Amino acid sequence: MDYSLKPLSKTCAATGQPFKPGTLCYSVLIEKNGRYERLDFSPEGWSGVPEGAIGVWRTEVPQPESETPSFMDLDGLFDTFTQLVEQANEHQQKLRYVLALLLIRKKRLIHEQTEEGPDGNMMVLVGARGEGAFEIPEESLSEFEIAQLQAEIETLGRTSHSQAA
Repeated sequence: MDYSLKPLSKTCAATGQPFKPGTLCYSVLIEKNGRYERLDFSPEGWSGVPEGAIGVWRTEVPQPESETPSFMDLDGLFDTFTQLVEQANEHQQKLRYVLALLLIRKKRLIHEQTEEGPDGNMMVLVGARGEGAFEIPEESLSEFEIAQLQAEIETLGRTSHSQAA
């Protein structure tokens, strides 16, 4: 079952004060009129878990993203992904997994389903233009590995973009 929740609000649901980057806030998931709604509270506006809350979590307000646009060649990254589908090297498998997640987020790949297998979960993906299906095993990665792989993908995406220009 998929849920679509709005991202972190810019202001506290109780006080109306804007959130400051780097501060903590509390987020709550409630059901209202048959729909799920996310409410975000500053520590000053937090008075405890509201009645009927389905989920509660604490998060740090992120720093604003840079104003410079990030150009990524999604078609070039998709080509890299398709090349990595056949690779067996452990690093390439991890890179392929993180690249698949990015391409899903950028809507260049579509997540059809996740299948459970004896070796773990397998994502079944198709290209947004009808390519595939691709079966990609889910990887267990540390935050450090994810950061390294994201940096590698960013470099690949920019390299592909500059070569295409």
